[in-house]
Amino acid sequence: MLDRGLFLALQELPAGGKNEVITLLAGPKRGAKALLSDGKVLWQRGAEDFWGQVNDSAALLVEPVPADRKLIICGAGHVALAVIALAQMVDFHITVIEDRPDYAEAAHRAGADTVLVEDFGQALAKIPGGDNTYFVVLTREHQYDAICLRAILQKNFAYAGVMGSRRRTELLRQKLLAEGIPAAAIARLHAPIGLDIGAETEREIAVAIVAELIKFGRRAGSFPKKLIAAAVKASEPFVLATIVRRKGSAPRAVGTKMLIFAEHIVATIGGGMIEARIIRRGRQMLAEKETQDVWEQVDMRGDDAVSGHMVCGGMVDVLLEYVEPAKPR
Repeated sequence: MLDRGLFLALQELPAGGKNEVITLLAGPKRGAKALLSDGKVLWQRGAEDFWGQVNDSAALLVEPVPADRKLIICGAGHVALAVIALAQMVDFHITVIEDRPDYAEAAHRAGADTVLVEDFGQALAKIPGGDNTYFVVLTREHQYDAICLRAILQKNFAYAGVMGSRRRTELLRQKLLAEGIPAAAIARLHAPIGLDIGAETEREIAVAIVAELIKFGRRAGSFPKKLIAAAVKASEPFVLATIVRRKGSAPRAVGTKMLIFAEHIVATIGGGMIEARIIRRGRQMLAEKETQDVWEQVDMRGDDAVSGHMVCGGMVDVLLEYVEPAKPR
């Protein structure tokens, strides 16, 4: 049985560092698991001599746990509000900078995690940047775009983009270059911002922007923030389902996770018959209080595939782990 301590530890991981969850997939201690931060074990289950077991096993699932992605949006106009709504869905922590209080309030209502109501330059001076920080510049005037980019392009960042026409953004590039902003940083600027999908409306532009954030921000890792939060808050038992092996054309990658509750699920491992079968098995575990790990294989190359129920043609092994609810305080 998996204890909730893993999710609590994941929620409280130190900023920075190399964080990962390791699961043994073979041997007498199959299913043993540990959360590591820079090589230090923060939580473990199933093997007292975890490192000894790891050294003796060639079958491991190693899952990186990246830091939260931070999205900094400069401006809170209509496009920015649409970006906030979409970015929430893909687990960005969103900070909005806006010097107009009424617009800042609109950003707060739209779902931004933090709203800084102050001058763009002053606010950006407080934001350190980093490999997990994404900057989106959507201000109301060219002069504010320039103020923001002067600050942003001298920081470390995963992504930086500014909205505007090709002509306008090229003039902005030349202006920043003439002011001494490093050419290498300017070369990394996405301008005009967003994937070229022919977007015209505010919401379409927001889709193009968030799609580009996803494209340039794809990270290894399989513990989404919303999944961890749902596990910590759960008041009833649930089953954690994880794809631990994949062969052929399976729909989702190794490490993909889903929480199975008696009446609902959180996240997905690919939908269709694969997911239906795993949900059914997970709910059987819940009904029978089956606390031992279950290793379920779903083969999409056999009779089900031939009859049209599964068309991927691959095979997945799924680990199902029973988790008890939090104890009442």
